[in-house]
Amino acid sequence: MKITILSNRDLPSHLALSRLIDHLSGDLRGYGDKAVDEGLSEHQLSIFISEKVGADSVLPQPLMDLAAFERRLLCDGRPSFEQLAERAGCQLQGFADLDNKVNSAAGIQRIAATEPELIISVRFGLIIREAIIAIPKYGIINLHSGLLPDYRGVMATFRAMQNNDREIASTLHFIQDGGIDNGDIISISEIPLNPRHSYLLNVINLYVGGCQQILSAVTTLSAGQSLAADPQVKLPGYYSFPTETDLEDFLAAGGRLYDEAEITALKQY
Repeated sequence: MKITILSNRDLPSHLALSRLIDHLSGDLRGYGDKAVDEGLSEHQLSIFISEKVGADSVLPQPLMDLAAFERRLLCDGRPSFEQLAERAGCQLQGFADLDNKVNSAAGIQRIAATEPELIISVRFGLIIREAIIAIPKYGIINLHSGLLPDYRGVMATFRAMQNNDREIASTLHFIQDGGIDNGDIISISEIPLNPRHSYLLNVINLYVGGCQQILSAVTTLSAGQSLAADPQVKLPGYYSFPTETDLEDFLAAGGRLYDEAEITALKQY
């Protein structure tokens, strides 16, 4: 199957891409015949990356510090995004040269040129419109790092931590229009929220199960079956980036966006 992956230049995306590439592109050391049986070894990958999430805006300083911390870890000796794409047998592409206009004629053509049968979105920072949605015959599936429809938007795990939720979740859903996180739900994977962990480590922990959700969906499609999905019927909640006040309250209550003491744990992924 020809699969195009849309991702973002951040630490959780790097984890997800590493896992997906190792399972989908033929680099299946340690998986043996099981990977072949599950239909995870015969895919041609193309990878696109976004360089930001959402509209151009100046984020509060704690979020800028979080981004800087992630960039530092991305330079700790792990493969670059470009090297991950090379491992997948392709060249990393993006839309920065198109002023991030992924839905422009040039952006649409760039994605269409990969002839995707399935598009997988993981933390992709640009909104996809109908012209791109119509390209792959199996559609576009998106892994959202939050429970839908309760936590649409960005930084769902932060909001779950704010609300003292007992669990956090990743939701695999279809992208069916230009709306945000409103497509039919394929699967939900929940794990305990660890209040002793930082926001970043809680998010990272989601992607172990989240990647398995994606691989299970690919296995289903590879077997010639369609993906079962249910519409979102509950009243949704939508969240943008936290404000300065949100962050001040979170930090004052003992929350952490990231923690230098967790670097060793983060390097395990």
